[in-house]
Amino acid sequence: MNLKTVFRIGAIILLINGLGALFATNMFMEAGNFTMSPALFTIGQFMGVTFLILALIGWRTADLAKDALPAFGQLYAITQGMWTAIIGYHIAIGATGGPTAYVNIGLTALLGILFFFYSKK
Repeated sequence: MNLKTVFRIGAIILLINGLGALFATNMFMEAGNFTMSPALFTIGQFMGVTFLILALIGWRTADLAKDALPAFGQLYAITQGMWTAIIGYHIAIGATGGPTAYVNIGLTALLGILFFFYSKK
């Protein structure tokens, strides 16, 4: 495995989350123990498009960054750490739970570690 592969894995995970949040909004949000409302449905779809945008950026970063790829990998390691922290906080206070939260905290923590490890020169 190399850093380009880690970027691609991260992009695929974002793509899956984005498609779920955009096209299966009720199921996606309810899997995180959220009570659906029209407002949450709108936020979920907006979040889905945002995940799709981030997936596209992540996929293309591996090709566009060239020699700066390790620096982008370090930046992505920080972002994954931030996501891990906020998901963990929301789980800890009972604001979320269920498969969506638990799978995503595991995946974001793992990706953060991989980005950090493969970004070292």
